[in-house]
Amino acid sequence: MPLSKRVSRAAIAAPLAATVLAAAGLGAGAASPVAAAAPACPTLGSTALTPAATSPVSPPGGQPFVLCTAKVPSFDGTPLDVDLSLPTVPYFPPGRDEPARPPLMVFMHGWGNSKTEWESSTLQGASATYYHWNNAWFASQGWVVLTYSARGFAQSCGKDAAAGYSYVTDPSCSGKASWTHLADRRWEVHDAQYLAGLIADASLINPRQVVASGGSYGGGQSWDLALSQDQVVASSSTDPAHPTVTPWVSPAKHLAMHLVAAIPHYPWTDLQDALLPNGRASDGFNGAPKDGSHSSPYGVDKQSYVDGLYGLGQATAQYAAPNADSTADLTSWFAGVNAGEPYSANPNAQTAATQTGGIYRSPYAMAIPAPAHQVPVFVIQGFTDPLFNALQALDMINRLHAVYSSYPVWAFFGDIGHSYADNPADVWQQAHNESNAWLTSVLGGHTPSVPRVTADTTRCVAGQTLHTYTASSFGSIARSHITLLSAAAQTTVSSNGPSVEGAQTDPIANSGCRSMAASQSDPNEASYTFAVPSAATLVGGPVVNVTATVTGSSAEIDARLWDVDAAGNQTLMSRTPYRLEEGTNGTTVVPLTFELWPNAWQLQCGHSVKLELTQDDSPVWRPDNEPSSIALSGLQLTLPVVAGTRCP
Repeated sequence: MPLSKRVSRAAIAAPLAATVLAAAGLGAGAASPVAAAAPACPTLGSTALTPAATSPVSPPGGQPFVLCTAKVPSFDGTPLDVDLSLPTVPYFPPGRDEPARPPLMVFMHGWGNSKTEWESSTLQGASATYYHWNNAWFASQGWVVLTYSARGFAQSCGKDAAAGYSYVTDPSCSGKASWTHLADRRWEVHDAQYLAGLIADASLINPRQVVASGGSYGGGQSWDLALSQDQVVASSSTDPAHPTVTPWVSPAKHLAMHLVAAIPHYPWTDLQDALLPNGRASDGFNGAPKDGSHSSPYGVDKQSYVDGLYGLGQATAQYAAPNADSTADLTSWFAGVNAGEPYSANPNAQTAATQTGGIYRSPYAMAIPAPAHQVPVFVIQGFTDPLFNALQALDMINRLHAVYSSYPVWAFFGDIGHSYADNPADVWQQAHNESNAWLTSVLGGHTPSVPRVTADTTRCVAGQTLHTYTASSFGSIARSHITLLSAAAQTTVSSNGPSVEGAQTDPIANSGCRSMAASQSDPNEASYTFAVPSAATLVGGPVVNVTATVTGSSAEIDARLWDVDAAGNQTLMSRTPYRLEEGTNGTTVVPLTFELWPNAWQLQCGHSVKLELTQDDSPVWRPDNEPSSIALSGLQLTLPVVAGTRCP
C-alpha cells in the first residue's frame, strides 16, 4: 500500500490492520493510539515466524506488542536468527491525525552480542544506554522493529554456548559463506537490506521509511547503510573498483526501499584507525594538524582491545578458516598484527589494514552521496571511549562537509561508549531525548531543530559538573587556547612492559574513570607537569608539538594526559599513540605535531595538567619490537578551551 493511501480510524480496530498499522510517532502532539487486536506473526519469504516464548510483551507505561521469531534465510541462504516486534496500536506520522503504514527500525548489535541486545520488556531498557531506544520503546509507539543476530554470530551460524548451539552442528550453515565478514557491504549490510525487503514484501511497513541504528559494530553498519545511496553491493563482486551495484528493492514485489535516517551509537568509521592508529587522525580544529594518512605508516596495535575482541569472537562467532576467504581471514590477520614490527614485510598485516580501512576507505566503500541521496544522520559518540574515540565521528563529519558543507549530519558527544567510559544515565537520557526529537522531525519532513553539535562535559574528578555546550560545529565551541611550554630535553627508551600506568588504564581490565596515585607513574618516560592557569573547560583535542630525535628504524610515542589534583591523584583525560617509521638505524630529527583524543573536561584551580610521552603504554598498546630511543625537546601543549576565571 503506498504511503499516500490513508485508512480510517474505524478500520484500525480490525486484526488485519494491526499487522500493518502502528502507533503514535515519536514526539509530543501525535494522535492518541487506538488499541487493536494482537497481530498474527507473518511469513517472511517462505519462512513463517512464530510467537516468541515471551510474547506478547506489555512494557509498563507503554503499549503491548507481539514478538515473533524464526531462522530466516538471507539472500544467499544463510539462516539468520530474526526477531520481529509488531505493534498493536496504529502509527500516526508526526503532525498528522490519519494513520499510515509504520516505519521499520532496524537494530544492529555490537561485536560478540546477538539480536537481544536492543530488546527489552520496558521502555527504559536494561541500562542507561537503551533508555527510550529499544524495541519496546518503538513498538509501543507503533513501529515495526527488526532485531537479528548478524551473520556468523550467535545462532546466525555462530556460537551460543548457553543454548548449546554451534554452526559446526548446524547443517544449514554448511556450503555458504556463513562466517562473519567484519561488516562487509557485500554481506552484513546486504543482509540488513534483504531482511528489510522481506518485511516490506509482507506489507508490514512503509518501504520508504526504513531507519537504521545500532551500537559499536552495529553502529558502523548504520553509517554504511546511511551512505549506501539505497544501493546493494552484490556478494559476487570481486573488483572493489568496479563492484556490481543494484538498486535496493524488496526480493519478491520489487518495492523501492529507502533508508530515511540513521542513528549510529559509539560507532567506528575507520577500523584501521580505531584498532591500529598511527596518530595522524585529526579533526583539524583549534590548531590541530590537518587529518593525515591513517594507513601510512602502519599504526600501533591497540593490543588489549584487539586481543579481547578476537577472543570474544572466538567464543561467539564463526571465523572463516585460515586462508579460505582473503576478505575475511580474521585468524591470519590477527596473527599478522600480533607479530608486530616490521609490518612492511608481513602480508597478513598489510591485508588486515586494507580490509579494515573503514566506511570511506575499505574495499567496496561507496562515494559520498550527492544531495539527492543524502540520508540524515544523528551520531552519538563517546569522548572517553578508548575503542572508538570522538575522532571516529569528527573525521567522518569533516569528510562529508568537505564535499557538501550542508550535509545533514548531527552529533552528540559525552562520557559514553565502550569501557572505560562511565556512561552516566543523565547523559544517555539527554542523548536519546535529542535523537528522538531529531527523528520525529526527519520523519515529519522537517529539518531538525536540535543543535548540530552537542557536547557534554565529563565528570571524573570531584568538583566537576555536567555542562552542555551546543554549536553549529564542534570546532566552534572552544574559542580560546591555553598554551603550555617546556624547553627541557627528556629521553625515553623502548621497553616491553607492561607498565603500571598502562595496566591501570587498560580498558579490558578496568571500567569507569581511570584514576591512580601520581606517585605510581612509570619510569623511563618524558613527563611535563603544568599548574592549571584558569578554570577553563577543555573542549576538543589537546595538541602536542615537540621535536623528537629518534635513534632506531621504528618507534612509537604513547601520549597520556592527566588531571592531577591537590592530593596527588591523577585521572586520565586523553591519550593517543604516534608511530614513527624512519627506515634507518641512524638518528633522525623529526618535528612532530599530533592531536590527542578530544574530550570535554573542566579544569580546576589547584590542579595540574600532566603530559606523559612514553614508548611503553602496554598492555593498552603493543610495544614496538625494534629497539629505539627518543630525545624530546621544545614541547608545546595546546588546549582548546572555553575560557574561565584565571586562577590565583
